[in-house]
Amino acid sequence: MTDKKSIVLSVLILIILLAILPVLSSVFGQFIEVYRFNISLVPQNFLINAVLSLSTYFNFFTRVNPVNILGWAIIGIFLSYMLFSIAGTGLQKRYIQKDDYGSHGTSRFQTFWEIKKYYFRDKLGWFLGSNSAGLKYSIGMAGAYHPIGGNLNMQALVLGSPGSFKTTGFVIPNIFHIPYMFKNLEEKGDLIITDPKSEIYCLTAQYLKACGYDVYVLDFINLKYGDSLNPINYISSDKELMEIAEGYISSVADSTILSYSSDTFWEESEGQLLGALIGFVKEIYPKKEQTFGQVLKILTSENVRDSGKASKFFKDYNIGGTALQLWNNFLLAEDKVRANILIGLATKLKLFSIKGIKNITGSTTIDIKKIGAKKDRPVALFILMPDKDRTFSPIINSTVTTILNQLYKTAYEYGNTLYSPTFLILEEMANIGRIPNIQVMLGTMRSRRIYPMLIWQSLPQMKNRYKDCWEDILSMCDTHLYLGINDDFTAQYCSRFLGNTTINVQGISKNIEGILESGRQSQTQNYYARNLMLPDECKRLCQDKLILNQRSFYPSLLYKVQYKYWEQKSKVCPLSNVADLAEIKSA
Repeated sequence: MTDKKSIVLSVLILIILLAILPVLSSVFGQFIEVYRFNISLVPQNFLINAVLSLSTYFNFFTRVNPVNILGWAIIGIFLSYMLFSIAGTGLQKRYIQKDDYGSHGTSRFQTFWEIKKYYFRDKLGWFLGSNSAGLKYSIGMAGAYHPIGGNLNMQALVLGSPGSFKTTGFVIPNIFHIPYMFKNLEEKGDLIITDPKSEIYCLTAQYLKACGYDVYVLDFINLKYGDSLNPINYISSDKELMEIAEGYISSVADSTILSYSSDTFWEESEGQLLGALIGFVKEIYPKKEQTFGQVLKILTSENVRDSGKASKFFKDYNIGGTALQLWNNFLLAEDKVRANILIGLATKLKLFSIKGIKNITGSTTIDIKKIGAKKDRPVALFILMPDKDRTFSPIINSTVTTILNQLYKTAYEYGNTLYSPTFLILEEMANIGRIPNIQVMLGTMRSRRIYPMLIWQSLPQMKNRYKDCWEDILSMCDTHLYLGINDDFTAQYCSRFLGNTTINVQGISKNIEGILESGRQSQTQNYYARNLMLPDECKRLCQDKLILNQRSFYPSLLYKVQYKYWEQKSKVCPLSNVADLAEIKSA
């Protein structure tokens, strides 16, 4: 802040100059022009009259003569000096960003016009937000969209702590936008949506039906309504068999239904045994009986529990291939170890003793082979999940894994590219558990026209589920969105990912010498590196804004656009009720 004493002193001197110079100008002018340098002609009250006369000051600023010009020059020089001193020595209120100088970093946020250029070209792609604050979402509105046909993939990673408008500001607007995007095109986009609390289904189902969608629901909340899907029906290779088994076991270990700590050996052993029994069921039982419930029955039978019968169990039924190899691996263990594996797997499969789970997984009413394929009507599948716990995460994991594997098989039938692009909006990824080989699939989804949006509350959630490959998953997604950050780890990652910029910092020194120089300041300019946003600034991101970070682009600050369903004028469609769906038939 500029020295107040110097400012006051300068103003006082200016007032004195404005009072004295007109008088001096008047005195010298009359002495030269009227009295012709003759001192004897000058009256005694000459100076006093000059001071008290208004014409003295009026003539000083209105008449052009050498003396007045000299006075103006003196005042002008002093004003320039004073203004220069005030402006030149004032402290900057904050650093100045100099990314264009770039000595310590060139990161910056995109300008308003750059955002317009890159994200307002068309409305084909993920809806991101807006350049303007306070907007309500409406279908087809002008806004920022990540283009499908651009150079970047359509794989979006969304991070948002609870209350950051993930559902109303991002998920629902995109569900509404996808049918709108394809309304004038021959092809349509299919949708797969994981839905905590069933809120998303209730708010969007009627709109999707009005747009011609066949809407299906897998209800893992009530275990009573909607459709059913048996993952075992869609296992067509040994690889898929192992993925289903491993995904189920790892999801149980991640969930809260068990109190013991997981161990890699036991997880792998239980996964192999589960894979062997699923293979047995696939070969021996008719399709209607190929269920996880049947696997549980076999697991608790004497053929498995009794070591003598177990040694020849698979041979008696002429089971071969991968299933036999996995069974033999199980038999290699000592009796005590085998007993622990059996108890562990039986405990993990106890979910299939629940009537609702047996009904949902005991038959198939959704033909997931239609998703991504050529058909008369597009498909929207809602997978309803409890948000208060992860009890059913293993079964949800098996369901999602089965659907992903089927999408790849469907794509193969159309030359490795889905006929209908399929959008996966995976809300609350933590409740799905660890999807096997997700990092590998992300490397090939773009060419198959599978477009996933992976939604997490924080990076520690992802790191917990995908300990060995969470950074691979991040690197596979060209689009990262930060809707709100509460934890230090995500804030630090976001800050580092935004990059460094160059800033100009002012240095100040004071000189206390002289009357006019009292408190005078001088400045120096220095350049330093700084994070575009520090971790604490990332955590303090305005609730109405989001950070968009994309490969090969400068990051952007966008405004969220909420779908305000609680306002009657903003409603797109009437609410649906899960209880209005038909009840699942008993398996």
